[in-house]
Amino acid sequence: MKAIVVTPKKSGVEVKDIPVKEALGKGQVLVKTLYTGICGTDRGIVNAKITFTYPPDGYNFLILGHEGLGMVEEVGDGVKYLKKGDYVVPVVRRGCGVCLNCRIGRQDFCETGKFVEAGIRGKHGFMREEFVDDELWLVKVPDEIKDIAVLTEPLSNVIKAIDELLFVQRRMIWTCEDSTFQCRNAFVIGSGPIGTFFSLILTTLGFNVYMINKRDPSPMEDYISKRLGVTFINSMKDGDKLPEVDLIVDTSGVPSAFIPLMSKMRPNSALILFGTLEGEKYEITSDLVTFIVERNIIVIGSVNASKRDFQGAINYLSIWKNRYYDVLQKMITSKVSVEQAPEVLMRKPSGEIKTVIVWD
Repeated sequence: MKAIVVTPKKSGVEVKDIPVKEALGKGQVLVKTLYTGICGTDRGIVNAKITFTYPPDGYNFLILGHEGLGMVEEVGDGVKYLKKGDYVVPVVRRGCGVCLNCRIGRQDFCETGKFVEAGIRGKHGFMREEFVDDELWLVKVPDEIKDIAVLTEPLSNVIKAIDELLFVQRRMIWTCEDSTFQCRNAFVIGSGPIGTFFSLILTTLGFNVYMINKRDPSPMEDYISKRLGVTFINSMKDGDKLPEVDLIVDTSGVPSAFIPLMSKMRPNSALILFGTLEGEKYEITSDLVTFIVERNIIVIGSVNASKRDFQGAINYLSIWKNRYYDVLQKMITSKVSVEQAPEVLMRKPSGEIKTVIVWD
């Protein structure tokens, strides 16, 4: 079977025929891979910059890929909800089976740290021609969004983060006088796929959104921001033009990108930390700590998503297909063959928002 593989913690990636044989068991289905997305995590693994990656037991290699879309090819005994021909998206993280959160399907809040993640740590991913998986970990995709459903996984993480935000902000009245969010400002730091999805969902919820980067927008980013009614700000040139803010979402993982903006945070505001990066340093002063305390500012770290969040992502994609279909299409800036994938995995193409590998 053709697959895209790495040796964890070593730089490099290749396409090869691999000896992974998976028997179809009870409650399982065989899925033919159609598309897989490429993200920063994949590039971190192939360039040996992510240290927590490791192969499944018994293997010295790891099949990449955690953003997938496939079609059910064969159904095993005991499968209740899926049939041959259904489109599906696989959930990435699988629980430890020990802590309560994992035992009730909230492995995104695993307490032991002994979970596995497809294509990242301890479990082969979906950058291969086919795979067998439990029905439990597959989310059915409506036919009408099959052309954009490969975006489900990154969006599911955003859905989870926003759900956390709205839950925590019930600590007081955070809506406006008319019960909406139209008086609330949100900064989204970063204009990649995650930043674009945060901008999309916050715009949909009614926030005034500012997409922030340390450069001018690319032509595609300019189109998307204008289409969404989002203000794109080059913080190196126009950072002083930013208003006070009720929510900051950092997708960069760079402290120097969001800490200077915290002085603009209003009382009862929130900071979502989503991006991750190793090695970057920035000073946090006691004055900033006092500012956070005195203004009741809450900081939320968010990672991964549950199956419910995947379903939520599919619902949003279904809604946005009518409202923002052009934006979703333009987010997929390129499609490459399996043979072309290693080059794109090693180095991000200029102007990329999302690159997708075509398997069918």
